[in-house]
Amino acid sequence: VDIDWEFPDNEQGANPKLGSAQDGATYVQLMKELRAMLDQLSAETGRKYELTSAISAGKDKIDKVDYNTAQNSMDHIFLMSYDLYGAW
Repeated sequence: VDIDWEFPDNEQGANPKLGSAQDGATYVQLMKELRAMLDQLSAETGRKYELTSAISAGKDKIDKVDYNTAQNSMDHIFLMSYDLYGAW
């Protein structure tokens, strides 16, 4: 399972009204719950399931999530680097 998490708190996303100051904490909880579900599924099927996330490269976005805690539930974290420079 890969979670694409571009704009926590969504101040600059396509729809800023959908964001929340709780997005960072929600992300950490989501990763914990998904890991638990994938581990349960793995126990049932005997298969390994990975949990990954693609995150924004912006320091302002990274600072909104406790990745030190979240990484304990994840197999990989991928940094999105396609929007580091542009007209914005």
